[in-house]
Amino acid sequence: MPLVNIHMAEGRTPEQKKALMDAITDAMHEHVGAPRTAVRVWISEFPNTDFMAGGELLADKQARMARENENR
Repeated sequence: MPLVNIHMAEGRTPEQKKALMDAITDAMHEHVGAPRTAVRVWISEFPNTDFMAGGELLADKQARMARENENR
């Protein structure tokens, strides 16, 4: 039974998350031969203040990118 845990920042709609989990289920079936009924997929979400990459909080990066887009 394949188990797939997705870690991502909050902010996606329920429809987006369902589409992602459906696509992952299909991929597990197609690429490893797992029956769709055996695939388990869940999403673990975290706030954008609880993730840092390269010394920059995701919240700060999102704010910086929004400012940069406004200036274009």
